[in-house]
Amino acid sequence: MEVNSASSIYYNPQDKFQPAKKELDKDAFLQILVAQLRYQNPMSPVDQDQFMTQITQITALEQIMNLNKNMEVLLRTQKLSLTANLVGKQVTAVGEDGRDVEGTVEKLIINENGIKLVINGNLYDYDAVKEIRS
Repeated sequence: MEVNSASSIYYNPQDKFQPAKKELDKDAFLQILVAQLRYQNPMSPVDQDQFMTQITQITALEQIMNLNKNMEVLLRTQKLSLTANLVGKQVTAVGEDGRDVEGTVEKLIINENGIKLVINGNLYDYDAVKEIRS
């Protein structure tokens, strides 16, 4: 019996299929770093300075991602607060047809599409408001 080639890649049916990610996150960078260390040439290992630079970049990336998440929460909270203050106030908003609509903000509706103002029984985006009166 003849064996033509050998490979270290094998199939394990118990491995779970994971769909490809559209974005690189910190886990992807860590996997790349571990792969680099695992398959480095033992005769010329990774330079310590280069290794520390990569670790620093991963740490900076993680902090930026955390900051971005916190900023998104802050912006959502600020928009909700600003919008909630409009309830009961007279506003002028731009309708879908481009005409100005005047009325009192009756309530807010918060769903997966964002925050909507109810003015005269119709829904409007917060961004559609162009004038606020007491």
